[in-house]
Amino acid sequence: MHAPLRVRPAPLILAVTLLVLHPLLPVSPTSASTLVNCYDAEREMVVRTRQQDCQGRAVSDAEAAQIRARRRAYVRDSLEVNSTPRVLGRRLERIGAGFFVDPAGHLLTNAHVVHDCTTVTVSRDHGEMAPARAIAVDTGADLALLATDYRPERSAPFMPIDDPLPETVAIIGYPNQGLPPLRPLLTTGSIAPTRLITTPARTITLNADIRPGNSGGPVLDVTGRVVGVVFAAVDTPSVYERTGRVVRDIGVSIPNTVTLPFLARHGIDAQTDQPATPPDDMLEYTSAFIARVECWR
Repeated sequence: MHAPLRVRPAPLILAVTLLVLHPLLPVSPTSASTLVNCYDAEREMVVRTRQQDCQGRAVSDAEAAQIRARRRAYVRDSLEVNSTPRVLGRRLERIGAGFFVDPAGHLLTNAHVVHDCTTVTVSRDHGEMAPARAIAVDTGADLALLATDYRPERSAPFMPIDDPLPETVAIIGYPNQGLPPLRPLLTTGSIAPTRLITTPARTITLNADIRPGNSGGPVLDVTGRVVGVVFAAVDTPSVYERTGRVVRDIGVSIPNTVTLPFLARHGIDAQTDQPATPPDDMLEYTSAFIARVECWR
């Protein structure tokens, strides 16, 4: 993993560590109109995109299915005995988290998770790995929308923008605990009072143990609705060195006031639900829409 990148927001000049490095340059978004199967021969990938945005060759549904089957066979052949996902000829640069935001398989993550990757793949809890492509990126908001071949069981519901933030939250991701996990893990936390710490504008501060691999993962209320997207953790040693203050387990997330407009600009009609009964098992509930995002070089 790369060394953390530090952001020093005023006025306390706190160092905020991006959990994986670098944003990606913007690319054209996908529209729901005039979609074609666009075949990228160099990466052996086919994605649904607008005809005018297709930089490869438009293919029929039948040929697209053959290409996807060929790609899945390639991925299966590249798996090692220990079932750790590998891409032949590539090195795993970093991992992050992401979650599906519509039934068509569009996945939301951080821009810095997929920046400067030769290949991006997405893995689910059951071990299947598939290629992905960034179709919309906002480096300022640190958000990226990926196209995948997955058709998730359900997409993640969002809390409406005008609802009050919850006190307690659950963070779902792939936090590095010595080795990058293959299965998602749940971290509990709370929304931190903004007066305790200064973080970048238009963000939610979290009292939670945020680690590399959590980037791009959802922050959820007790009913399983997304209230934010994890993107950074406060660098505790740097804060102490500069201010003399000890702060532990402080993370930063992107609120729905930023995320939902980003999705809407790129044709995603995100689901916003009213409060529901809390799921019996939050990890099982989120397994329908959570995924691991892998950057290969």
